[in-house]
Amino acid sequence: MSPGAGLRALWPWAAPHRGWLYAALGCMAVLGAATGVYAWMLGPALRLLLSGGSSGVGLAAELFPFLAQVDPASVRTWLPLSLVGVGAVKGLAYLGQFYSMGMFGQRVGADLRRRLFVALISQSPVQLAGRRVGDLLARFGADVTAVELAATYAVGGWARDGIQVVVLAGVAVALNWKLSLLAALAVPLAAWPAVRLTRTLFRRTREGNDRLGGLAARVQEGVGGVRTLQAFNAQGEELGRFDRDASAQLRAARAAGWARGGAPGVMEVLGAASVSAVLAWTATRSSLPPEELLSFLAALVLLYQPAKQLGRVGQFAVQAVAARARLAEVLDVPPPVVSARGAPVPPRLARSVELRGVGFHHGDRAVLRGLDLVLEAGRTVALVGPSGAGKSTVTQLLLRFAAPDAGQFLLDGVDAASLDVDGVRAQFALVTQEPLLFAGTVRDNLRVGRPDATDGELEAAARAAHAHAFVLALPNGYDTRVGERGVNLSGGQRQRLCLARALVSGAPVLVLDEATSSLDPESEAEVQRALAGLLPGRTALVIAHRLSTVVDADVICVMDEGRVVESGTHAELLGRGGAYARLWALQHREAA
Repeated sequence: MSPGAGLRALWPWAAPHRGWLYAALGCMAVLGAATGVYAWMLGPALRLLLSGGSSGVGLAAELFPFLAQVDPASVRTWLPLSLVGVGAVKGLAYLGQFYSMGMFGQRVGADLRRRLFVALISQSPVQLAGRRVGDLLARFGADVTAVELAATYAVGGWARDGIQVVVLAGVAVALNWKLSLLAALAVPLAAWPAVRLTRTLFRRTREGNDRLGGLAARVQEGVGGVRTLQAFNAQGEELGRFDRDASAQLRAARAAGWARGGAPGVMEVLGAASVSAVLAWTATRSSLPPEELLSFLAALVLLYQPAKQLGRVGQFAVQAVAARARLAEVLDVPPPVVSARGAPVPPRLARSVELRGVGFHHGDRAVLRGLDLVLEAGRTVALVGPSGAGKSTVTQLLLRFAAPDAGQFLLDGVDAASLDVDGVRAQFALVTQEPLLFAGTVRDNLRVGRPDATDGELEAAARAAHAHAFVLALPNGYDTRVGERGVNLSGGQRQRLCLARALVSGAPVLVLDEATSSLDPESEAEVQRALAGLLPGRTALVIAHRLSTVVDADVICVMDEGRVVESGTHAELLGRGGAYARLWALQHREAA
């Protein structure tokens, strides 16, 4: 993709802020016109200075006929002052375009970061599971910055320098078209190396950004796993992997640097060659008057500066095109489940949640095969079974992180596919195996599901989850900061706060997905005591590995190979001597 095509591809991201771009373009037009006038006037001004006035005044009158009626003494005063005035106009126009383009680029960058964040939090956990966090964070940094720099410098630079090139080329042609044609012979000579360098820069920039993302992912994994690295004395091996990734990124950056520096070098050589060719032609064959030659050379020299800049700002565009490809890998990926236009928000659950004949695949592997499951209001249903039976996939479908491949998911008899996705999710409060808290205070975390919850509601939920006592013992009570991912609290404390958070949300269905499996026996016992007071009479789905935690459930459903193979109460299932009884006996033998 060429730089120009790359910038056109970026336009949808920049269009909302085009007002700043239009303001900058107006300033650029003034800047280009002032530059042309400046080059045109330079010859007469120098001739006026060197000749003592008469011939310079005459030449000025030839270039600007209205000056023929003006007193020569006034012209000698007016012409130098006019150069100063044109320079002032150039300076103000440059300031205006620089500020406008800066605001344009910054707003594009801020908007793009927001779009990227929205895209990430809109994707399902299943989609994000295969991505490396460090690489995603690198896209917020280097990739968005590349687009921001292109919006600030490439778009504005091409417009500003392009206008100046056109104006100055017009001045040169007006002064002497033959010399202009001779100078233009350098253009095709510059095209071939420029195209080659642009392709190399694009390829190496994309490779370097990918390597940088991998390097960021390596750092994130190393910091996150520092305890394991130190426990196994594996810091040296991890450092070796980091050094290999860093060396690969450095090689790509070095190759991109050679390509980035090559274009200005080519333009510098060709610019000097053009000026030399003009001087040689003039010395041997041209009878061009000195003052016109001065103006022509001034236009030519002034022209090559923006022409050189065009090559430099084109590099920003190439880097932005490479960054766009990486950003599109996130921005252009739709979430797996979206609401249909005008989809209604479901009312609060009154009767039941039902999965009817549901099938679901992870890639080519069938996870659920014709699953039938009914969760009636006011009852606790437990899902148990061996690992890989599909229990946690049920949670993904209920929360609309994914859509079933076959069958129906019904809320009070209405197909969830026809309902608003956020409205469906609002029916469920989730507590997962990993007790995840956000950096902030205890109060902030309890309000995640209901920002308008009162302090009294927070305390009531914390009491019900057996969390109120330990929260009061914290240094600042409910205003204590829990640290990133709740690092300042124990696992049991974090899980009880997660349970309280689910209660604060007020969702009619409580979903516990292996909520106690990662806790130590004492913490698990504390959470189980809280659940014993919460679950009776509440609509709840409990997914568990240890059968001892679900013996009081109203219905226990045993899953195997994506189906419910038997269901009933604890006593009924033990009496049948089937899959549940075998799992129960196996776990008790392991415990013994």
